[in-house]
Amino acid sequence: MFKSDLDVETIRKRIISFRERVYKGQFKGNIYQELISIFGVNFSVLFEYREFPVDTVFYRARGIPLNDTIVPLKMMRHVGDAWEPRTEYVKYPGRLNDINQSILYCCPFDPFLAIKEARASANNFVAIMKYRSIRKVIVTALGDYENSNLPKDELTRLYYSFIDEEFAQDVKYGEENRYAITRAVAETFANFPNQDGWYYRSVQSSEKFNLAFLPGKHKECLKLEGVMIGDLRGKGPDINSFDILSVIDFDASTGLARYHEMGSEVQKKLFPEIDKN
Repeated sequence: MFKSDLDVETIRKRIISFRERVYKGQFKGNIYQELISIFGVNFSVLFEYREFPVDTVFYRARGIPLNDTIVPLKMMRHVGDAWEPRTEYVKYPGRLNDINQSILYCCPFDPFLAIKEARASANNFVAIMKYRSIRKVIVTALGDYENSNLPKDELTRLYYSFIDEEFAQDVKYGEENRYAITRAVAETFANFPNQDGWYYRSVQSSEKFNLAFLPGKHKECLKLEGVMIGDLRGKGPDINSFDILSVIDFDASTGLARYHEMGSEVQKKLFPEIDKN
C-alpha cells in the first residue's frame, strides 16, 4: 500500500514532468530529492517479498568474443570468470550497480532470457552459467504489482507503475545516467536487512523477471554447477534454442576450468537436462 500527502492527479503530473526533464537531459543533482519531489514530503510504501526455494536454478550468460575460439577460452579459464565481473571491469553504471560496483545479475529458470539480457545473440558463441540455490532466496519485488498480494488502489497502482516502467526502460549506450533512478529506488526505498536482492521486470521480455543479488549475497545463496558453451550461429535475435558444444567444471583446488565433451560423464552429471531435450 502506498500513502502520500499528494493526490493521484498531482503525482501523475509530477511523473510526467520528471520524465520530460530526464528525456531533455535536465536530470541532474540528488536523485533521492528528485524522487521525493514526485511523491510528496510525507509518503510511505510497502514492498512485497518473493521467495525462491532451495534447488532453484538461475542462469547468467556472457557472449564469447569472435577472436576467442581456442580452448581454453580466454574469457572462461578460471572459476572467477563464471561469477560476477571484477570491479575494475565495471566501467559503466547498470540498472542496479554503479561504476566499479560488481553484482550478480541472473535469470531464474530461463537460459534463453539470460542470453537476451546479456545482448549475446549477436555473438557466434555464448557461455551460459548455471547456478543452483543452496538455501531459500528472498528478494524484494520492484514492480509486478498486479500479481502481488498488495492492496489494489489507484494511488498504489500509480506508484508501482512508475517503478515497473523505470526498471523496464531500454537504456541505450551513452544514456547510462538513467540508471541512477533505478539504483536510487532500490537502495533508498527497497533495501531491507533480510533480503538477498531485487526482482525486477526484464527489458527483453515484458512477461519475465530478472534477479540482481546484493553485493556478496550470491555466494551465500548459490553454488555454481557449471558452464555450457553454446553455438548461436543461425539462431537469430529471438533465440529460443542453441546447440551445446561442451560443458565446463572447475578444479576444486586450483579453480581452473576443465572442458568436457558432450556425452561425457561430467556433462551427464552437471547437465542431465541436456540429454532429455
